[in-house]
Amino acid sequence: MPSDLKSETSRANGAKSHGPTTAAGKEASSRNSLKHGFTARNTFILHCESPEEYQKFLAEHIAIHQPVTPPEKELVDQMAIARWRIRRFVAAETDLFDSEMLRNRDKVEKDLATTDSGVHLAMAIRSLADESRVLSLMSRYESRLQRVHDKAYAALRELQKSRVPQPTPAPTPSPDPPDNPSVSAGASCADKILPNEPTPPPDSSPDIHLCPPIPPAESANSEDYEG
Repeated sequence: MPSDLKSETSRANGAKSHGPTTAAGKEASSRNSLKHGFTARNTFILHCESPEEYQKFLAEHIAIHQPVTPPEKELVDQMAIARWRIRRFVAAETDLFDSEMLRNRDKVEKDLATTDSGVHLAMAIRSLADESRVLSLMSRYESRLQRVHDKAYAALRELQKSRVPQPTPAPTPSPDPPDNPSVSAGASCADKILPNEPTPPPDSSPDIHLCPPIPPAESANSEDYEG
């Protein structure tokens, strides 16, 4: 247990301190409890790069691809990050060649007696390829990032296609009924009259009944004429 004297001394010393006053001191003090900086900021943006420029770059991707759902927005983020890092490697490759040309300038001018920029560039590429693996590594990383971009773009297009409602097919028209529908079994054609079909006129001829001939009646006075 600390003694009473030490406790009083600590309280007195603490009362004298009012925290950092300069901007650098305040920034250092804000990182006192920071274990690592992986999640403190966007880890793919370097200190020499502009976060505002990346946000503008991302906004251009969003305006072009028009993501709606959270998975679509995540894929657009992946595409923007991949393209951002590819641009970084392109810029780094340019700086790498420039610095290597400057490093080898005196040697190339002495050995080849030339100041031609094309020769200096060729010698820089040769020395980088022979003395280090930096060019092959950069080419491999750039190819991998391009595959990441293309894969995210393909997945985004599939999600957007599934989100678009498919057109409803037009209903199939029912076939027209036949001109002369068949008569149901057991019904005669005479009893089946179709709509809008003219009915035959009634037969005007008198009915003729064939009856056996009636024999003539015999006269009551027929015997008077006999004999």
